[in-house]
Amino acid sequence: MRIKINLDTMSQISKFVSEMTKSGGNAFLTDKDRNFIVSAKSMLGAVYSMEWDEVWCECDDNLYHIVSKYAADE
Repeated sequence: MRIKINLDTMSQISKFVSEMTKSGGNAFLTDKDRNFIVSAKSMLGAVYSMEWDEVWCECDDNLYHIVSKYAADE
């Protein structure tokens, strides 16, 4: 599953990373063109993703209930 998300504040990032870390699935943050890929369970990676124009989360389908809370309005 791949979904565009918004992580605009440090509190959003902290909550997102905390929730993803507690999950058992695989999850990554990427830019639109997949030029950059970082772990969605990494605080440093998530902070780094704030510099990208668009942030996408690629993860196992069973993590949709977590990721959907951060979905970007298209």
